[in-house]
Amino acid sequence: MNNVTIRELEEKEIETMEYKYHCQHAAELIANSMLPVPEDYPLANGLPDDFIEHFTQLRNLIKDIYLDMAKQPEAYGLVLTDYNLQSADKKSKEYALAMKSKNSVNRLPDTLFRLSQNGEVHNHQLIVSLPSFKESLKQTATYGLSAVTKYELILSRLVDFGFSISGFNGKPFAKTVDSFTVEYPDTPELIDTLKTFCDLWHENKIRQQQEAPALVASRVKPALHYGGHMNFDFRFTADQDKILMCEWIRCELQSQGYSEDRICFYTAFYDYSIKYTDMQYNGDYYVNAKRIVHLGYKCLRLILKNPNNYMDEITTMPEVIRDVFANMHCRFCNFQGATKEHCKFQFHWTYNDAPRAGCAHTCFIFPDNDATLVPYYWRLLELEYDINMEDQV
Repeated sequence: MNNVTIRELEEKEIETMEYKYHCQHAAELIANSMLPVPEDYPLANGLPDDFIEHFTQLRNLIKDIYLDMAKQPEAYGLVLTDYNLQSADKKSKEYALAMKSKNSVNRLPDTLFRLSQNGEVHNHQLIVSLPSFKESLKQTATYGLSAVTKYELILSRLVDFGFSISGFNGKPFAKTVDSFTVEYPDTPELIDTLKTFCDLWHENKIRQQQEAPALVASRVKPALHYGGHMNFDFRFTADQDKILMCEWIRCELQSQGYSEDRICFYTAFYDYSIKYTDMQYNGDYYVNAKRIVHLGYKCLRLILKNPNNYMDEITTMPEVIRDVFANMHCRFCNFQGATKEHCKFQFHWTYNDAPRAGCAHTCFIFPDNDATLVPYYWRLLELEYDINMEDQV
């Protein structure tokens, strides 16, 4: 779960501090991607009227902790891999070490979640079973959570940020301790809010697992971004059926660090998509369970396999679109033993009498954010997949 968040956010360049370690960059990216909490949004059933106020305080507190983590990662027990040690090769040792450092920021939310799941709230106090808490810190199979070692470092920083933890002196609890209590004296309700959020996050993940096979069966809201628990996303606490899809998409892209012009482009792309009866949306776009559009961080990818069938119309489209068909090419990457002469992922088309070759994994990529081009992109999909508009049915 958390790996997806870091991988997508790492492309966003936020140069507000000098980075010595990868984990510093990751912590700051998370802090800067946290969605603001709306002053008013439809709450999930059963939540108190003052929940939004307290959840806003909790979200702001967590953001401050992430920013502090970026400044002094050693205090949290993060993996200190040199920021200059980087590699694009996912099989390399350098890449593995960088990812280990980035993912170590998960120690904070993973510890908070374990505290919540192994505790009960009474009078704004979270009473945590120590044996259950310590055992859960070893587990890694639950919804992608990471194992947490040296939990006392995280607890120490929580204390520095205003939490009170009974019997805790900065060292691991003694084996004779059965339970301990977590409070937030300045705003006691934050403990209730933290417990509620973690419970709702947990319920959402269970529901996603149960519904996963049917997610693409109809036009539905995409699953909440995998890293939502790290970002303390307000949508986990909302009545999700009452959030409009366009608002949902905006929040989802914003939480992943997309630029404002890219967000506007993708929301316009969605608004146009609802004209089609055959279209399903789940973060990407599908027809009959086949993905036809991938929304990338910096570009739009249309999956087109037969452009020769409608090349006459392509040549009448705006230059920025024509240029993709004129200049897209195969990189001859030797994937799965492919050669320049033969690759099962390669396909061909002709543009202005010039033969072109492209890759099924990368064609066709359009980097332009101009929303006025959206009808042209959907026209290409109409020609490729014979999809129908509602008023044509």
